[in-house]
Amino acid sequence: MKKLLILIAVCLSVLEATAQQVKKTFEAVRTTDNIKIDGVFDEAAWAEAPILGDFIQRRPNPGQPSERKTEVRLLYDDEALYIAAKIYEERDQVFNLLTNRDNIGNSDYFGVTIDPFQAGLNGVGLFVTVAGVQYDALYSNGGNERVWGNDNDWNAVWLSNTQINDDHWTAEFKIPYAVLRFNSDEIQQWGINFMRKSTFLNEDSFWNPIDPQIDGYLNQAGSVTNLKNIETPTRLFFYPYVSTVFSRTSETGFVDPQLNGGMDIKYGINDAFTLDATLIPDFSGVRSDNQVLNLSPFEVRFNENRQFFTEGVELFNKAGLFYSRRIGSTFRNITEKIDDNESIISRPQAAQLINASKITGRTNGGLGIGFFNAISDRTYVTVENNETGETREVEADPLTNFNVIVLDQNLKNNSSVTLTNTNVMRGKNADDANVTGVNLNLNDKTLTWRLRGFYAYSHINSYGLETGATSSKTGYKYNLQFSKTRGNFQFNISRNLETDDYDINDLGFLRRANRLEHNARLSYTQFEPKGAFNNYSYSLRFEHNRLYNPSQFAEFQISSGFNGTFKNFWSVSLDANTTPTTSYDFFEARQEGYVFERPESFSVGGRLSTDSRKNVRISTRYRYWNRPDWNQTDQFGNISGRVRIGTRAEIDHNIEFSNRANERGYVTRLYDNSGNLENVVIGVRDVRNLTNTLSSSYIFTNRMGLTFRLRHYWSRVEYNDFLEITEDDELRDIEYTGIDATTGDPLHNRNFNQFNIDMEYNWQFLPGSEIRVIWKRAIGTDDLNTHLDFFNNFSNTFSASNFDTITVRMVYFVDYLKIRNVFRKS
Repeated sequence: MKKLLILIAVCLSVLEATAQQVKKTFEAVRTTDNIKIDGVFDEAAWAEAPILGDFIQRRPNPGQPSERKTEVRLLYDDEALYIAAKIYEERDQVFNLLTNRDNIGNSDYFGVTIDPFQAGLNGVGLFVTVAGVQYDALYSNGGNERVWGNDNDWNAVWLSNTQINDDHWTAEFKIPYAVLRFNSDEIQQWGINFMRKSTFLNEDSFWNPIDPQIDGYLNQAGSVTNLKNIETPTRLFFYPYVSTVFSRTSETGFVDPQLNGGMDIKYGINDAFTLDATLIPDFSGVRSDNQVLNLSPFEVRFNENRQFFTEGVELFNKAGLFYSRRIGSTFRNITEKIDDNESIISRPQAAQLINASKITGRTNGGLGIGFFNAISDRTYVTVENNETGETREVEADPLTNFNVIVLDQNLKNNSSVTLTNTNVMRGKNADDANVTGVNLNLNDKTLTWRLRGFYAYSHINSYGLETGATSSKTGYKYNLQFSKTRGNFQFNISRNLETDDYDINDLGFLRRANRLEHNARLSYTQFEPKGAFNNYSYSLRFEHNRLYNPSQFAEFQISSGFNGTFKNFWSVSLDANTTPTTSYDFFEARQEGYVFERPESFSVGGRLSTDSRKNVRISTRYRYWNRPDWNQTDQFGNISGRVRIGTRAEIDHNIEFSNRANERGYVTRLYDNSGNLENVVIGVRDVRNLTNTLSSSYIFTNRMGLTFRLRHYWSRVEYNDFLEITEDDELRDIEYTGIDATTGDPLHNRNFNQFNIDMEYNWQFLPGSEIRVIWKRAIGTDDLNTHLDFFNNFSNTFSASNFDTITVRMVYFVDYLKIRNVFRKS
């Protein structure tokens, strides 16, 4: 026993020593030279800076020296950091492809990550490709092993340039201190790392090694020391914009152009905190949503495409309580009583956003603070008197204020604790909502073991129009997870509970509450090349779900998977899933007390992708799912291809299909003459979906490009039979036919099409300043033509009513310091 204890102690000591191995460090050199950012290091100051080299691979051979030499130097002055990198690669082996900003593509690139607080949790990443295309991102939660950051929509104003030579290429950066947030110490030490990508070798390598067996990215950075007497300059940036929107419908033709103007403002309150505000925002040019036909009882979640709500919001999203699409949407409230002889004939599609602002930053003690506020205007519904035909406007969503407050404290060992509060306050006779959540993330010294916890409490006050009384609803959620996050073998176990009255959907997103879930996942990962693979992993997962109230079993699942990358850089994955027992769905029937029982099922699937470095890349996936007792099958597949034409053009095409046969789902409710529920009808249906997405781009320069995206989504639903679900949870035959007695048409069949085009020309004519011209077309149909083949359906869809918008938008970047300097010189 004593020997065993000694052995365990020795192993733990080795693990801790490995985790705390000496990281690379260097001393910063101050310069007074005027550094010209041209990719040519001819200033004398560069000879004084130490050469940083000996890069180490992260892939494909973790821990091995890079097969290509890299030399990096760093200087600083009162205004900025300067970085010069000499990246060795033969000219004919350099992948020099033009892309839009923030899109690296398949180019070679060089980058730096900077963590001024050296906590291993938050920082920035700045990258440039051989072609001079910039990419920048924010990191949070240690980066989670993500080279590209957690917030890719953040854009900073910094300078870079590149040059290509016979046996190497160069990259030169100027990173103004206004881009960074750091403390006010006289002498500072920052976390820093440099990385390069050789696409020819498909090799990622870093100055300070990144061990893929250790969770986190920023925490594995090196250090730059002796940064003396640097101060954050006045960070006051203005982004005034003007835009013109031309709209046209096939029915009414062009309408009068809409002229808009407004401004975004960024202001550095102090060294570490920044205020972002948008005044009179304009989101007319955002990309179209991927609309789908939703047959489920739950809401569809759409991505946020508005830049103000995607940039710099990682702190607000940490608790999962903030879904920014709620801001500017309509909640379908009615703030006054509608008479029995009145009907609502039109509802608003959105609420006008008046303004929005956010304050974010982190103190010297590692406390991150975030405050978000937005105000949306009133919306109105049109109500018609059924007897007289008169109409009137009724306030629906009142003036609404949205708030988010976050306090995020860094702890030792890449740990943290976070408090988040979201609050929605509405005016006249509408709901108010408040949610408070606490996140706890604890890691041991070796970063091998992790304990995570989350608790949230929701409180909603509602006003009853009929009674005039106010009622409240409260609920809570907690989640506990214990994980092994380092090494080849990893696992996690978790428990998640959400009460039936837990509701965060006024400013968050939750498809459903009222559940108790237990999960366990085991995985084995081979990080180094072995056999035919560069790397591969196996995983096995168990999931047990219950309804929280009343406490009832819901579902048990077992799933397994394999992922691997071959030495020729093709990749493959295989997966299998089974629900070996009957599942109980408490939501599909849309009626309390009715439970929809589903027999056992299983699925198998796989994916294969070719080498992404090639000019032509193909990826394909297929999954087969079966529920034998119902003869229900689901076949899903997709195939995507990318063709690169020269160094400027690229075409991507993705086809995705699914064919669900003999699926069973909710259709409708039937009532008797007294309005009492008689039947909950379940339909036996075939659902066929086809999605075609075509994307292409032509890039003129590293600051100008043209992109095109076309998406056609087609869904057909045909009902073959109808059943009744009883209060005893049985399915039995019903006489309901689902046929309109007058027309003979099926009442529930659907032929749904959504066709969208998004085409954009963008030109960054100055750093931070740009012109965008955006054309959008939307066509939608929803009819009974389920018999049409693809070409006839496409023709039918394209001939339907369509809506076009053309947006011309110019943003001009104004730096307060430059204006001040101009006036001082004059």
